[in-house]
Amino acid sequence: MTVTIKLQKPDGSIIATFPAEDKQNIAQMAKNNGIDFPVSCGIWSCGVCKCKIISWNQYVQIDKISPPMRPLERSEDGTFQETFACIGGVTSEAIKDSEDHEIILEKNM
Repeated sequence: MTVTIKLQKPDGSIIATFPAEDKQNIAQMAKNNGIDFPVSCGIWSCGVCKCKIISWNQYVQIDKISPPMRPLERSEDGTFQETFACIGGVTSEAIKDSEDHEIILEKNM
């Protein structure tokens, strides 16, 4: 089973694809795979690393490293539509299950 994270620009073009890892934030996973991901404060305060969640938002854990201090957009059903990559990650359950998942995040880079 694998969880793959795809970063795309607002126009839909793919920036990068990389495997998800447990106990890491999205920005660190990107950097581990050679992607220069913009992070400024690293503590969910500035918003530089904010990403829109395009697909599989149920597998994105917005508080993998610490809770967000800024409000994040939610859909009508209450699921999060964005995350801060410096604190957000992938749920451990998604990484440990037997299915393949592809999480798509939109980032203007």
